Amino acid sequence: MPLVVRRVKVSDLPVLETLELETTKRFPARTRWIETFRTMLETSLSEEPEGLLVADYDGRAIGVAVARVMGPHPLTGQTLGRVLTLSVAPGWKAQGIGERLLKEAEAYLKSRGCQVIAMSLPSDAGAEGELFKQAGFKVSAWELEKS
Repeated sequence: MPLVVRRVKVSDLPVLETLELETTKRFPARTRWIETFRTMLETSLSEEPEGLLVADYDGRAIGVAVARVMGPHPLTGQTLGRVLTLSVAPGWKAQGIGERLLKEAEAYLKSRGCQVIAMSLPSDAGAEGELFKQAGFKVSAWELEKS
Protein backbone atom coordinates (compact mmCIF):
# COMPACT_ATOMS: atom_id res chain seq x y z
CA MET A 1 0.00 0.00 0.00
CA PRO A 2 1.44 3.43 -0.90
CA LEU A 3 1.99 6.32 1.45
CA VAL A 4 -1.13 8.43 1.98
CA VAL A 5 -1.41 11.82 3.64
CA ARG A 6 -4.82 12.19 5.24
CA ARG A 7 -6.67 14.01 7.99
CA VAL A 8 -6.13 12.77 11.52
CA LYS A 9 -8.39 10.17 13.12
CA VAL A 10 -8.99 9.93 16.86
CA SER A 11 -7.32 6.50 16.81
CA ASP A 12 -4.10 8.19 15.56
CA LEU A 13 -3.67 10.37 18.64
CA PRO A 14 -1.87 7.85 20.91
CA VAL A 15 0.42 6.86 18.02
CA LEU A 16 1.26 10.49 17.29
CA GLU A 17 2.03 11.14 20.94
CA THR A 18 4.37 8.13 21.00
CA LEU A 19 6.02 9.41 17.81
CA GLU A 20 6.62 12.80 19.47
CA LEU A 21 7.98 11.18 22.63
CA GLU A 22 10.50 9.25 20.52
CA THR A 23 11.48 12.41 18.66
CA THR A 24 11.96 14.49 21.81
CA LYS A 25 14.29 11.90 23.38
CA ARG A 26 16.95 13.32 21.05
CA PHE A 27 16.37 16.83 22.39
CA PRO A 28 16.66 16.89 26.20
CA ALA A 29 16.26 20.69 26.30
CA ARG A 30 12.65 20.36 25.09
CA THR A 31 11.31 19.40 28.49
CA ARG A 32 7.77 20.73 27.98
CA TRP A 33 7.29 19.88 24.32
CA ILE A 34 4.97 16.89 24.77
CA GLU A 35 2.53 19.03 26.79
CA THR A 36 2.68 21.70 24.10
CA PHE A 37 2.15 19.05 21.41
CA ARG A 38 -0.93 17.68 23.21
CA THR A 39 -2.40 21.17 23.54
CA MET A 40 -1.68 21.86 19.87
CA LEU A 41 -3.49 18.68 18.82
CA GLU A 42 -6.49 19.40 21.07
CA THR A 43 -6.78 22.98 19.82
CA SER A 44 -6.42 21.93 16.19
CA LEU A 45 -9.01 19.17 16.59
CA SER A 46 -11.55 21.63 17.94
CA GLU A 47 -10.75 24.65 15.74
CA GLU A 48 -9.19 23.47 12.48
CA PRO A 49 -9.11 19.66 12.23
CA GLU A 50 -8.55 19.67 8.47
CA GLY A 51 -5.08 21.11 9.13
CA LEU A 52 -4.03 18.06 11.15
CA LEU A 53 -2.32 15.85 8.58
CA VAL A 54 -1.07 12.31 9.08
CA ALA A 55 1.35 10.36 6.93
CA ASP A 56 -0.13 6.88 6.78
CA TYR A 57 1.70 3.83 5.50
CA ASP A 58 -0.32 0.64 5.36
CA GLY A 59 -2.79 1.89 7.98
CA ARG A 60 -0.11 3.08 10.41
CA ALA A 61 0.57 6.73 11.28
CA ILE A 62 4.27 7.42 10.67
CA GLY A 63 4.29 11.22 10.56
CA VAL A 64 2.28 14.30 11.42
CA ALA A 65 2.05 17.93 10.37
CA VAL A 66 -0.12 20.57 12.00
CA ALA A 67 -1.01 23.55 9.77
CA ARG A 68 -3.12 26.49 10.93
CA VAL A 69 -4.43 29.69 9.37
CA MET A 70 -3.32 32.47 11.70
CA GLY A 71 -4.96 35.53 10.13
CA PRO A 72 -3.22 38.72 9.03
CA HIS A 73 0.57 38.81 9.27
CA PRO A 74 1.47 41.39 11.95
CA LEU A 75 3.85 43.28 9.62
CA THR A 76 2.52 42.83 6.10
CA GLY A 77 -1.18 42.23 6.63
CA GLN A 78 -1.07 39.26 4.23
CA THR A 79 -2.93 36.14 5.30
CA LEU A 80 -0.50 34.09 7.38
CA GLY A 81 -0.46 30.32 7.72
CA ARG A 82 1.84 28.38 10.01
CA VAL A 83 3.19 24.89 10.01
CA LEU A 84 3.15 24.45 13.77
CA THR A 85 4.94 21.12 13.79
CA LEU A 86 6.11 18.42 11.43
CA SER A 87 7.45 15.08 12.68
CA VAL A 88 8.33 11.76 11.09
CA ALA A 89 8.87 8.53 13.01
CA PRO A 90 12.61 7.88 13.49
CA GLY A 91 12.62 4.70 11.40
CA TRP A 92 11.01 6.51 8.47
CA LYS A 93 13.28 9.54 8.15
CA ALA A 94 15.14 10.25 4.89
CA GLN A 95 12.41 8.57 2.82
CA GLY A 96 10.62 11.69 1.56
CA ILE A 97 7.84 11.58 4.14
CA GLY A 98 8.69 14.95 5.69
CA GLU A 99 8.77 16.53 2.25
CA ARG A 100 5.38 15.03 1.39
CA LEU A 101 3.84 16.24 4.66
CA LEU A 102 5.26 19.72 4.10
CA LYS A 103 3.88 19.88 0.54
CA GLU A 104 0.43 18.79 1.75
CA ALA A 105 0.52 21.31 4.62
CA GLU A 106 1.49 24.10 2.22
CA ALA A 107 -1.24 23.07 -0.23
CA TYR A 108 -3.81 23.10 2.57
CA LEU A 109 -2.75 26.57 3.75
CA LYS A 110 -2.76 27.96 0.20
CA SER A 111 -6.24 26.52 -0.34
CA ARG A 112 -7.35 28.51 2.72
CA GLY A 113 -6.02 31.76 1.22
CA CYS A 114 -2.66 31.99 2.98
CA GLN A 115 -0.23 34.22 1.12
CA VAL A 116 2.65 33.70 3.55
CA ILE A 117 3.58 30.44 5.28
CA ALA A 118 5.84 30.42 8.32
CA MET A 119 7.48 27.82 10.52
CA SER A 120 9.38 28.34 13.76
CA LEU A 121 12.10 25.88 14.68
CA PRO A 122 14.07 25.56 17.91
CA SER A 123 17.76 26.36 17.62
CA ASP A 124 18.64 22.69 18.15
CA ALA A 125 16.59 21.56 15.12
CA GLY A 126 19.73 20.89 13.08
CA ALA A 127 18.98 18.73 10.04
CA GLU A 128 15.22 19.20 10.45
CA GLY A 129 15.70 22.82 9.39
CA GLU A 130 17.19 21.69 6.09
CA LEU A 131 13.82 20.28 4.98
CA PHE A 132 12.30 23.75 5.19
CA LYS A 133 15.28 25.47 3.55
CA GLN A 134 15.14 23.01 0.64
CA ALA A 135 11.41 23.78 0.28
CA GLY A 136 12.19 27.49 -0.16
CA PHE A 137 11.71 28.77 3.39
CA LYS A 138 14.05 31.58 4.37
CA VAL A 139 14.99 33.04 7.74
CA SER A 140 12.77 36.10 8.16
CA ALA A 141 13.28 36.95 11.83
CA TRP A 142 15.29 36.16 14.92
CA GLU A 143 13.59 35.13 18.13
CA LEU A 144 15.81 35.70 21.12
CA GLU A 145 15.15 34.44 24.64
CA LYS A 146 16.75 34.96 28.02
CA SER A 147 16.06 32.78 31.05
